[in-house]
Amino acid sequence: GGLVLGCLLAALVLRGSKDARWLPGGALALAVLAAFFLYRQVSDNMRDTHRMARNFYGSLRTVDVRDAESGDAIRQLYHGAIRHGEQYTAPEWRDEPTSYYGPLSGIGLVLQEDTEGPRRVGLIGLGAGTLAAYGREGDRYRFYEIDPQVIEIARKDFSFLQDSPARIDIVQGDARLMLEREPSQGFDVLAIDAFSGDSIPVHLITREAMRVYLKHLRRDGILAFHVTNRFLQLAPVVRRLADDAGLHAVLVSDDGKDSTGHATDWVLVSRQRARLFQPLLDASAQDIEPLPGLRVWTDDFNNLFDVLK
Repeated sequence: GGLVLGCLLAALVLRGSKDARWLPGGALALAVLAAFFLYRQVSDNMRDTHRMARNFYGSLRTVDVRDAESGDAIRQLYHGAIRHGEQYTAPEWRDEPTSYYGPLSGIGLVLQEDTEGPRRVGLIGLGAGTLAAYGREGDRYRFYEIDPQVIEIARKDFSFLQDSPARIDIVQGDARLMLEREPSQGFDVLAIDAFSGDSIPVHLITREAMRVYLKHLRRDGILAFHVTNRFLQLAPVVRRLADDAGLHAVLVSDDGKDSTGHATDWVLVSRQRARLFQPLLDASAQDIEPLPGLRVWTDDFNNLFDVLK
């Protein structure tokens, strides 16, 4: 769009110039060509788009595509250019955990642990609701989501929430504020999934935020931070927070080749080191390399330049 406008302005400015009589026509031709390619791009995007929405928190869209290798039909959720979940549309596959939440991901391994009795699971960031696929009869999954349109789309365009055997609660609002106001939820697992883009909610990854999370976590519970990010090294930030709080932390990386095709990084934190080396996690858990000089992030201090890739 900007290229088209620039070419048209150039044509208007130069149309009276004797020394550059050919430039206005050339600029106009370039503008027409750019407009054509812009139209083609928008047209291609719209052809696959199922829903589009925009509000204060940005633009959302769901698109229907086919997997390049298998040919399976998939519905994907995008917030801007960042994908926040996807689901197979075929009935026999639609309850499969996908993208960053597959069975070999850090959170997938934690939620597949064979535990006695029902679990209480907290999840910051709803996306398409994919993690509800791990819910079992008697479990209670409590999602915290700031964007009301994400909640609407997860309910209308995806079926993870309604298909889950678990009881599903959704709290709309800023997760940290909601957790600060609530009595202890006694979560067995609390997953923080809000750091995929280049503009992250830093207030969810500070010393003060960690204190809030621990208030809601059982003594043997696990905090799971989704730190897959193209721009930032967030695993050392979480390790520094864990060290500061006297906790244990490990990194679980999955290249996705044997599961969903999506490479993922999850940092798992617990008061008890043994919880991070239970049978499903033992082969995958690895130490996190510290970043020299990295300070603990707080509500008053953070520096994204320290963790740029």
